[in-house]
Amino acid sequence: MGGAYSAATNDASSLYWNPAGLSQVPRLSATFLHAQYIAGVTYNATSVARRVNDSSVLAFGVRYLDYGAITRTDINGLSKGEFHPRSYLAELGWGQSIYDLSDSEVDVAMGVTVKYLNTDLLEHAHGYGGDLGLHSRFYGTSQTYDVSLVLQNLGVGQRFDKVRDTLPTRLRFGGGVRAIKPLLLTIEGIAPINNSPYGAAGMEYTVDIQKSMQGAVRAGLNTMTYDSLGMASILNFGFGIKMSDLSFDYSFAPAGELRGQMHRVSISFNLPAKTSRRYRER
Repeated sequence: MGGAYSAATNDASSLYWNPAGLSQVPRLSATFLHAQYIAGVTYNATSVARRVNDSSVLAFGVRYLDYGAITRTDINGLSKGEFHPRSYLAELGWGQSIYDLSDSEVDVAMGVTVKYLNTDLLEHAHGYGGDLGLHSRFYGTSQTYDVSLVLQNLGVGQRFDKVRDTLPTRLRFGGGVRAIKPLLLTIEGIAPINNSPYGAAGMEYTVDIQKSMQGAVRAGLNTMTYDSLGMASILNFGFGIKMSDLSFDYSFAPAGELRGQMHRVSISFNLPAKTSRRYRER
């Protein structure tokens, strides 16, 4: 969906998109994602979220980025073997429903995530960071509207030698609406602190296949790579299958001028609440 997802997220993956979305986890949510990028680069992420009480959800996640083996050379261009750069990130998140600001027309939630990042190149470096997120759901006569605001990657960056890098801090402002019951439309603006702003938009259409099975088709665009990789790189497509509490999702995105493709596969498990709570899924 083009990454326009901070206003739509409602499971354990909220650790990445918007920690305020954790507040919508009914009881237990777990997800695992594997992404295959170009040049042998792979990315894996897993997260688990569990409801603590009627208003709060606690979550934990780990991400791992593997760049593959790279040949190391000296100043004369002679080979000195291979090295294997990789990065690890561990994060802890909390989502909270704000009942004092909620009523029959709006639900308000906030969330926070803290992160520890470690990168292994020829040298080692680590950093610390965090995210802050807000989410509001407005209930209309026949539609629901979601609005989100997320400040990502606040904190202390990594230092490999004498200079400490800054984290890629960015502000995300997103919205979503169910135009009709099966159709979700989302839009998002992203403003990085050290780069040009860009936009994203997405759609998801769901259909009932059987009583306990649903299918979904998705499409989106993200303008972040338009100037560097061309028009083809901003598009992505995907589909999903949900069987009872288990979901399988796949997405595909072309890499434009790099002449490659990026594939993402995820498996999610979402356990519904045992009893009726103030939590509502409308």
